[in-house]
Amino acid sequence: MKTLFKIIIFLTGFFFLSFSGYSQYDGRNYLGAELYSGQLFRYGRFEARMYMAAQSGTVSSMFLYHNDSYMGAPEPWREIDIEVLGKSPSQFQSNMITGVAGNQVTSEKHHELGFYANTGYHTYAIEWTPDYIAWFIDDVEVRRATTAQVTDLRDTDLGLRFNLWISSETSWVGPFNPQLLPANQFINWIKYYEYAPGEGDNNSDFKLSWQDDFDMFNTTRWKKGNWTFDGNLAYLTPSNINVKEGMLIISLTEKNSSGFSGNIPADNNSVNVTEPIRSSSFRIFPNPVKDILYVQDIENEQENIQLYTIFGELVKETKDKKINFSGLPNGIYVVKIANEWTKVVK
Repeated sequence: MKTLFKIIIFLTGFFFLSFSGYSQYDGRNYLGAELYSGQLFRYGRFEARMYMAAQSGTVSSMFLYHNDSYMGAPEPWREIDIEVLGKSPSQFQSNMITGVAGNQVTSEKHHELGFYANTGYHTYAIEWTPDYIAWFIDDVEVRRATTAQVTDLRDTDLGLRFNLWISSETSWVGPFNPQLLPANQFINWIKYYEYAPGEGDNNSDFKLSWQDDFDMFNTTRWKKGNWTFDGNLAYLTPSNINVKEGMLIISLTEKNSSGFSGNIPADNNSVNVTEPIRSSSFRIFPNPVKDILYVQDIENEQENIQLYTIFGELVKETKDKKINFSGLPNGIYVVKIANEWTKVVK
């Protein structure tokens, strides 16, 4: 096997091999893909509306990454992750990675989504500021970090990336079944908000800089990976990133079946599942909730309060302004009063 060009890149805990001429995909029998931004960022809010490819053995992701992390000391390792692991499609893993290659510091946490990530579109977001990093699902904050890792992440510009691959660590992602291929991660749109304290809508700290609706593939904004890495059963190839019908599609395929030719699932923008917060006549707290959720400022105090799962199943209906969540499983719920609703996470 002849290598025309080879660079070692360390990413997400593995060595990447980047090259322009590796025959037979470095011996891999499967093809994944990685999308990465040409632009580098220092802080901001990063949103993507995605239908994830959560099948056993796979990793379907959105993350921020310092391109030179692989180099080792004194070059720092800097990374912020959203990863849907194939063995747990009803969860996602948030993570920060700091330190240096070979001596990374991680802080993985697993979060119940309240839905299956591979059955519909949802909006995933990361807010990165000098003071905190927060993760959101459908506009609901599910984690906020203010640790020393957040301080460490202040020092480096990061790029935005998305990838789909097969991990050899079955304890992490579950056993891989090739009969499940092809698998696809669909991205309806991506938004980047620059960190601009007080300058955003309603005096927020994030101002929309650009939105990509994927009417075309913007070669100035996006690049396609052409590499693989230890621990990955797939080779990441440009041919498995495609734009079709206003969607960007990241595919995972057999090595002789690259590309995408299937049907694209519709983004129905269902009220109970996918729409952002739409509440103006009442407020809820705390959010996230552990035991009791309080509802205040209801315009009509006699209105029924309805609590739904993210799938639209009615859980409770009451006029009581204190909703007991202690017996409910973790996940995302919808509180609905008349024609207004908001989301709450347990």
